[in-house]
Amino acid sequence: MIWPGLLKLGKELQLKRLDAEVVGMVKNCFVKIYGGQNMKVLELFVPEISDLDKEYIIKRLHEGGIKKQTWLEYGIKIIFYEYFLPYPLKKIKGIIFDICSYFLEKYPDQKIRCQKCGVPNDLEAYSYGSAAMAVCGECQKLSESEIEARNAENKFVPDNYAAGFIGSLLYSIPGIFATIFLFVFLNMLAAISSVLYVFLGIRGYKKFKGKISRFGAFLIILSTMLMVGFGIILAYSVLILKEMGTFDIDMLLYILRIPEVQQEMVKNIMVSYAISGIYLVFQLIQMMKEWRSDITVNKAREI
Repeated sequence: MIWPGLLKLGKELQLKRLDAEVVGMVKNCFVKIYGGQNMKVLELFVPEISDLDKEYIIKRLHEGGIKKQTWLEYGIKIIFYEYFLPYPLKKIKGIIFDICSYFLEKYPDQKIRCQKCGVPNDLEAYSYGSAAMAVCGECQKLSESEIEARNAENKFVPDNYAAGFIGSLLYSIPGIFATIFLFVFLNMLAAISSVLYVFLGIRGYKKFKGKISRFGAFLIILSTMLMVGFGIILAYSVLILKEMGTFDIDMLLYILRIPEVQQEMVKNIMVSYAISGIYLVFQLIQMMKEWRSDITVNKAREI
């Protein structure tokens, strides 16, 4: 989504739009503008950039109240923070116009470098998935061919859900030993070890080549819940046998059926789920970024 203010600014600068940013050439510079939470972001790419050029940019930004910037390869990234009020579009437009005019005057015959091959050329803006880039015609053709080949290959990736689920269970077994050690021998809350089940379960799922998908994420959650619950029940069993001083299965089962014991185990399991759940969500978000979905290629279009 592009905020209406950025679309207005892009139209005034005669830029084009992609799904999440406005892009295009201003004089002989490539401009990319997009929004974030409480901020607007400007990425500006120039033909050449020297220390003197950087000094000019810093001075111009200071005039606009901007104290920080990030230098890119042949470019700059500027963040306009908006804690209370939106940063004035007029000021952003002025900064863009002044910097681009400076570089046109200093490097009138030079072109922007392709962000794929690095060769100065006539460029067009494309988005490859979520990445917006200015590329030359040759790189665009090559990238599109590579993406088409990868998308076709992804359609034949085996699911391997069963193997991944088994791998997740098997790799989680050391978590059971950690739970028993912490609970029985160190008198620590067994829930502390629950994070280990998540780490090992995801590692096992990947090791057994389980497919990264929504259903794969569900299987990882299921295996984590099963192993966390089993590990805590087993830890209680070992503790009870240790206290009894004898290996009496009938007595163990009788004690495990006592309501007070069951309530304590359920409470510990719930705490473990809460602790592991936070870490699990974080890890699954990272995994879903690896999810092999088709990459789309879009050319910048008129606003």
